[in-house]
Amino acid sequence: MTPPTLPPDPPTHVTVTPWDTPHSTLSGIAEDLYEDSAKWRDIYAANRDLIGDDPGGLRIGMQLALPPMEFYPAHVRSVAGVLDQEGGAIGTKLADAMRRLDAIGNFWGGDDLGTKFYKGAEGHSGYETGTGRALDGVVAFADFYHNVAGGLRAMADRHDDFEWENTVRVLETALKAAEK
Repeated sequence: MTPPTLPPDPPTHVTVTPWDTPHSTLSGIAEDLYEDSAKWRDIYAANRDLIGDDPGGLRIGMQLALPPMEFYPAHVRSVAGVLDQEGGAIGTKLADAMRRLDAIGNFWGGDDLGTKFYKGAEGHSGYETGTGRALDGVVAFADFYHNVAGGLRAMADRHDDFEWENTVRVLETALKAAEK
């Protein structure tokens, strides 16, 4: 499995680019980096001494300081993508292990000993029940990764009005399901 690559830290500066590019206006910079064009005011406030009294007074090549980001949506989406990849890889590996275990179970055959092994005997679960439970756990584990990734994407898409309590509830539900 390839180790995940985390995205870079949020930018702290940006260079003003030629007109009709994402970094040619304060609102364009805010939309591109913060995914919220209204944040242009924060960028302007952080650079007022450099820009002057007119927020439209940007010049190509200016280096603007960016106010700290409470939340960097691109980073969160990248982490969500890594979780999706990891969840898929884990699910694939566990499914492969289950197939190999199933081959061992089928090895025992259909005689009395094989039937006891597969179905269980004397009040004890057999291989069939055990593998069924393991498979349920594999599915819950992979679902957990995908649910967390989905929650992170939702957080990135609605960062200012995101409902943290609802996310915690979803993650708690996923964790409880994974424990079963």
